[in-house]
Formats: sequence, C-alpha cells, structure tokens
Amino acid sequence: MSLPRPWREILPQLVSTALIPLTVAGIGWYYTRWQQNLSDLRTMIDMMTDGAPEKRKYGIAMFEYLLKNDKVPVEFITAQLDYANSSSDRDLLPLLENAIQKASLANNSVKAAYEEATARLPSRIFVHVLNDGQRACPGVLLDELKDSDKAGITFPAVIPVKWSGETNELRFFKIADRKRAESLAELFSTVGLQLTTKDLSTSWSGAQDSRPNTFEIWFGNMPLPGGCSQPKI
Repeated sequence: MSLPRPWREILPQLVSTALIPLTVAGIGWYYTRWQQNLSDLRTMIDMMTDGAPEKRKYGIAMFEYLLKNDKVPVEFITAQLDYANSSSDRDLLPLLENAIQKASLANNSVKAAYEEATARLPSRIFVHVLNDGQRACPGVLLDELKDSDKAGITFPAVIPVKWSGETNELRFFKIADRKRAESLAELFSTVGLQLTTKDLSTSWSGAQDSRPNTFEIWFGNMPLPGGCSQPKI
C-alpha cells in the first residue's frame, strides 16, 4: 500500500502552479499600462506641437496632468521646454512653465526633474539696456564667442529700462545657478564685457518662481566693448 506524498513535497508544486497565472496576469497588466502611458505621451506631444493654439493649450493641460502622476520622463520635459523655447508662439513657454510649477505642488519629484531638465537647456539671458545704442551689443558679443560657448546661451529679449547703471550686472535668481552665473560672467569678460554678478535669490520675492538657468544682463553706463561700437555686418 503506497503512502500519500508528504505535504512538504506537494506544497511547492501547488504554489508554483498558482503563481504562473498570477505572473502572466501581472506581465499583461504592466504591458497594458506601459502601452497606455506611451499613447498618452504621444497624444500630448501631438497636441503641444499642433499648429492650432487651442490644441496646444489642451496639450499643456494634459502635460500638467501627466506630470502630476509621474508619467513624464525628464527627457520629455527637456524636449518640451526646448521646443517651447524656440517656438514662434511666445505664449507657449510661459504656459508650459506655469503647468510645471502647478504640477510641482502636487508632485515633489517634478521640481527636481524640472531643474535637471532646464540645466540641460541653453542658459536663458534677458538683456536690459539703457538706450538704443546698447541694443545691438548682445548679438555682437554672442557672435564673438566660440561656437561651443554660443550654443549654451540664448537671448530671448532685449528690454529697455531705467536704473542707476553704476555697473554692468549679471543677475541670477537661484542659489543653484551661482556657479553658472560666475561662469557666464567670466565667459563674457573674454569678449570685453565686464559683469558684476548679483544674487537676487533671497532679496527678490519673484525669484522663487523664476525658471532655473535663467539670468539677466543689465547694461549700465560703463563703456561698451570695442566691438559693440562698430556697425554689425
């Protein structure tokens, strides 16, 4: 008469038999979710790059939703910011940045991803001038830089202002941007523009909402570099 097999031999077989369908179901669920996330990203990109402003706004709303739910890789944030930065639609970039800032309130990881993404983009420098004679100077200086340095800088706008103008200033708004600000000041000194770096991270209330890797150059009453006084050909 044969004796029943010990439970210690049968139990592992039963467990493995039960785990097979669970594993298959888990893989299927993961694959479905991955496909859905990929589809959402494609839809978001299509809408944000559409020629119609209304669709771009819907795309930004979708972008914000996906950010809040950790469904946008940092590479996509970088790509979207880069696209908006060069877009002819001047409203796209501020709308995109506003969506990211809102998403960061619901998802702390978005802030870190945003800082990483903006660090990969060219440094954005808004130029402030005292008079029309200074307007051409940023472009002249940029042309004199090496191509590798030039690729890391963009001038979105030249803005007329009135201020004391005691020095030429390079202003930064994030503590993390101090090193980059000092590097930019040194870079511009090689083409004749002496800049004093100024930290506004704690003295200006709007600094906390400023985009990382964003700076301002304020031209003062100091003499312009020699090249700026020559007609740009």
